[in-house]
Amino acid sequence: MKRCPQCLFLFPDSDSQCDFDQTPLEHVDDATIEAATRPQKRRALPIAAAIGLILGILVVAMYYGLSRQWQKAAATEPQIAVDSVVPPSATPSPSSDASPSPSPSPSIAPSPRSSPEKPSTSHTRATSDPVSTSGPGIGTRQGGKPFIILTSGGRIEADEVWRTKDGVWYRRNGMVTLLKHGQVKSIVTR
Repeated sequence: MKRCPQCLFLFPDSDSQCDFDQTPLEHVDDATIEAATRPQKRRALPIAAAIGLILGILVVAMYYGLSRQWQKAAATEPQIAVDSVVPPSATPSPSSDASPSPSPSPSIAPSPRSSPEKPSTSHTRATSDPVSTSGPGIGTRQGGKPFIILTSGGRIEADEVWRTKDGVWYRRNGMVTLLKHGQVKSIVTR
């Protein structure tokens, strides 16, 4: 075989000049050709694998170190209980005069009480405690069963009725329901 000394391209023995740059070809032995055409050993793959392994170990070590710092910071930080933030007057009390309304003022007319009036509080936290549907309402204070007269002409008999800014709430057989203000014509007690 022959080879061009300029471009190192291989030619058959019958050629005398390089087809690309017109330089005279040199005769080379088979060992030189085999060394030139043999693929080089790939050292890049093991080096890349080693670099990836080192980077992975560094990332895991940094994560472990930061998580330990966060745990230490959380352990030394003072804990604030949720109940200590809520004022004691806002927590529901299991008293006999519990309001059946989800709003702070369930009644239309104030009822005379012997004790001083409690301040109105809004709900400050959600709870899974049961809601009381017993207590004074329109029907229980005035002695008869209240009827809700609807604007559509219908009539609903209820155990208890109260107005809020959301609408008119009523309790019937333990179920509490909300009617929008536009649905209610009047509330009558008989």
